[in-house]
Amino acid sequence: MTAPFLQIGQAVTDEAIRTVNFFNGRLLTGGDLGREQQARREALALQGMALGDGVAEGLEVSPSETPAPSGRTAVQVSAGLAVNRDGRVLHLAEPVQLVLDPAPESEASVTCLFGDCSPTTAGNWVADEGLYLLTIAPTFVSEGRAQVSGMGDAGARCAFDATVEAVRFRLLPVRREVHDENPGAADFRNRIAYRCFGSSTQRSWPLDLTVAGERGDDLIEEMQGHGLTKADVPLALIHFGGEGSTPAFIDMWSVRRQLCRRGYGNGLTMVADPRRTIVGMAMYRQFQDEIDDIARVAGQLAQTRAQNRFAWLPAAGMLPVLNDAQVSNFFTGFTISGPHFIDASMVEPLLQESLLAPAIPTKPGERGTDHALWLYRVASLPSGRVPLLIFANGNLPYRGDARFDLHHWDQANYALNP
Repeated sequence: MTAPFLQIGQAVTDEAIRTVNFFNGRLLTGGDLGREQQARREALALQGMALGDGVAEGLEVSPSETPAPSGRTAVQVSAGLAVNRDGRVLHLAEPVQLVLDPAPESEASVTCLFGDCSPTTAGNWVADEGLYLLTIAPTFVSEGRAQVSGMGDAGARCAFDATVEAVRFRLLPVRREVHDENPGAADFRNRIAYRCFGSSTQRSWPLDLTVAGERGDDLIEEMQGHGLTKADVPLALIHFGGEGSTPAFIDMWSVRRQLCRRGYGNGLTMVADPRRTIVGMAMYRQFQDEIDDIARVAGQLAQTRAQNRFAWLPAAGMLPVLNDAQVSNFFTGFTISGPHFIDASMVEPLLQESLLAPAIPTKPGERGTDHALWLYRVASLPSGRVPLLIFANGNLPYRGDARFDLHHWDQANYALNP
C-alpha cells in the first residue's frame, strides 16, 4: 500500500496514543479511566521497545536449594528485571522456588507455579525426558473487592479492587522437529546453545554479505511458531535426561540476552549490528558456565577433550587450573601456538575483541582454515599457582609480543616475527 502524502507540520495520528481529556463537568465512566490506564501502558511499552528486549538484571536460573513438595523438580529464579519484545517491563521483586509441574489443587504450599501453556495439559503433569525452554511473561491478576453502589449484580461481579500487573513463568517443550539434535550426544548442550546463537556467529556468514540475510537467534526464532510469543523473555534451557527428576543441565546463556535493540536489514547493514556483541558475550558466558559444571566433578575437566564435549568454542575463553599436559589433552586435534605469556592488563582487551569474532569449530568435518588457536597464560601470578589458560581464535591478533622489560625472564616471549 502506498504511503499517503503529508504536508510539513501535519500531525500523524495513526496508531498514536490517545489519553482522556479531563475537564470540569465531564461525566466519567469506568471505560474512560480504563482508556487512561491503557494509554499509560502503551507509553511505557514504547519506552521499553526503544531500550530493546532482554534481561536487564537478575532472573538467573539455578537448581533449587530447597526440596520441593512431594519430591517434585524445582529450580530457583533470582529477583530481576526484563523487557519483552512488546516493550513490557517484567519485574520479579523476590527470588522464587519454581516447581516444574502444576500442583494438585489441594496443595497450597508451593511458592510459585507455571501458568498454563500449550501444549502442556492440565493435571499432575511432570516434565518428561526432553528439552524445555523456561520463559517469563506478563499476566494480570484481579485482587480484592471494591465497594459499589447502585450497580446491581452486574457491577458486583466485576468489582475488583485492583488489577495486579504480575509475571508468570512458562515451560515450553523444544521438540525434535525444531532442533533435530541427538539428546544423547556428549556435546548436545553445546550444539543446542549454538543453534540458539545462530549461523551468523560462524565464519561462513560474512563471506558474501550481499546475500546474507538478517541475523537471528535461529532456535529462538523457530520457537516463535511453537508456543513462544513476543510476550515471553527466554531465561534458560532445561534438559531432562530421563534419570530421576534432576535436570541433566540448566543452560541460561544459550537463550539469555542482555537488553539490546534488534537490528534489521540485510548482511551489508547487519554486519555492524550491536546485538552481535551481546550474542558474543552470551557465547563466552555459556562456555564458562559449562566448564564450571564440568569442573564440579573432581578430575573430570582434566580428562575432557574439546572435540568430545563441544561442537563449537567461543572465539576466546578461559580454562582454570589445568597444567600444560592437561591443556594439550583438552585441545587434542587442534593446531595450537603457545602457551605464550601475556600481561594481566591484556586479558580484558583480548576478550572484548573476541566478542565479534566467529565461533571456533572443533570437529574435523566442520573446520575452516581458521581453527588454529593462540594459547596464553597470565604472567606474574604468585608462586605456587597454575596460571590461568586463555585460548583465542587464531585469526585474532597475537597478544604475546616480546616484552622482556615487563616480565620475568621465564615468563617472557620471543617475537614471532624477528
